[in-house]
Amino acid sequence: MMFRSLALLSGIALFSSAAAQNVWQVTVGDATGSTIYTPNNINASVGDTVQFTFNPKNHTVTQSTFASPCAPLSGGFDSVFNPVAVGTASNFPIFNVTVNDTNPIWVYCRQGENTPASHCGKGMVFAVNPGVNGTSNSFAAFQAAARAVGAALSSSVGIPTVLPTVETSTATPPSLPSSTTSSSSTSSTPSTSSKTSPSPASSTTPNGATSLIVEGSFLMSAIGGVFLWLI
Repeated sequence: MMFRSLALLSGIALFSSAAAQNVWQVTVGDATGSTIYTPNNINASVGDTVQFTFNPKNHTVTQSTFASPCAPLSGGFDSVFNPVAVGTASNFPIFNVTVNDTNPIWVYCRQGENTPASHCGKGMVFAVNPGVNGTSNSFAAFQAAARAVGAALSSSVGIPTVLPTVETSTATPPSLPSSTTSSSSTSSTPSTSSKTSPSPASSTTPNGATSLIVEGSFLMSAIGGVFLWLI
């Protein structure tokens, strides 16, 4: 009876511990494709799960650092690109992150990275357990740093370009045989494929930090960066 009672108590303790863990719902973008996470920061406990649900148009959940808000953290998690068509009403891609400690986790969207169209540069960042408002590592300070990156990228394309001087002549050129020339424009966006996953599977990385609930997400990582029409 004693062993049975101990086993019962142990089971109750495990159940209570599991029940105490929270699942935080975070929306990536919105129905109109806005460059936001909602909410944009949370205070989570060890063992909690942050569940990111992707809305239109094409975003990522990528771990960064406070010092470099719009650059990926080496060895950090990355959801890869998850394009969602405007008007989608169900079966949104989902990406889960497990909180392993109470240290801050800094996140950004890498769509348009290193260009003036950078979503991170527009302030699309997220944080788990940032510093309180007014401190050096607050969420507001993190977002301000991201927007500063965007401002720098925008100003970099405003540098005037010096064109070479072209000499002109008033002399009449000799007659040449008529010819026809043609020009073409090559799109930088290759053809892409779509997928339907009515029952997505879940997988967990070796360090247990993240899990992805999207079949074929690796393929989408390879092609997601070229969905410029979804920016």
